[in-house]
Amino acid sequence: MNSIIICEGSTDSVLLQYFLRNAYQWEDTSEKPPLRTMFKTFRKLKKGGRSVCIGGCGGASQILNKFDKILERNSLAAEHEEYDKIVILTDRDELETEEDFCREIQRIIVNRYVQTNQAITNDEWIPCTMANGQGQYISVDILLLVIPFEQTGAMEIFLLNAIAETDNYDRAIINQGNVFVDSVDPQQRYLSKRRFVTKAKFDVYFSVRTAAEQFTERQSILKNIPWEQYLLLQDSFKKFGDL
Repeated sequence: MNSIIICEGSTDSVLLQYFLRNAYQWEDTSEKPPLRTMFKTFRKLKKGGRSVCIGGCGGASQILNKFDKILERNSLAAEHEEYDKIVILTDRDELETEEDFCREIQRIIVNRYVQTNQAITNDEWIPCTMANGQGQYISVDILLLVIPFEQTGAMEIFLLNAIAETDNYDRAIINQGNVFVDSVDPQQRYLSKRRFVTKAKFDVYFSVRTAAEQFTERQSILKNIPWEQYLLLQDSFKKFGDL
């Protein structure tokens, strides 16, 4: 079974792969499928005979286009090469309205001749069927996750809190960085959304901790976070266990 998670950006993509590895025991691979060129960041993980790809789109505005391309790929794919499960992950702060987003997903499904008896609904697997490149009808499950990434629920803040709990020196750096981000842009010219503030706090800490772009150290930090505990904050992420 092949699955794919379509998310907004590179940070989301990186953190998701560590979450899946720690919480659900997926294993990283060095495979580079041709599909990766569609995304800003792309990673393929495996577990048993299953695979899951994580594609960062480079912004919420690109998600629907990538979803359309995935369905197009399915319609051309040979047997067992299609994606059986497709997850669309986005932040409620990035949407005009959730209803409009669902309506656009439904429009793409219809245009790609995907058949389903259910309307797209947040946090619910929608069973669908479509024809692959060999004219065979295949099952495709689609999951939309529109997550309210509040301060406590954001993956970046969860990570910073986990680091702060284990190291007092790093806690001081994180706290000072958070104070800086909260006060540096009082007119909200640049940090105009809650999600931007969250990502800025994350980036400030790592800019200090790994200023020389020490990739190995960043990997070590992310790998040692107790990601399985994140399920207590984001109940919807339990559906990744279905992949």
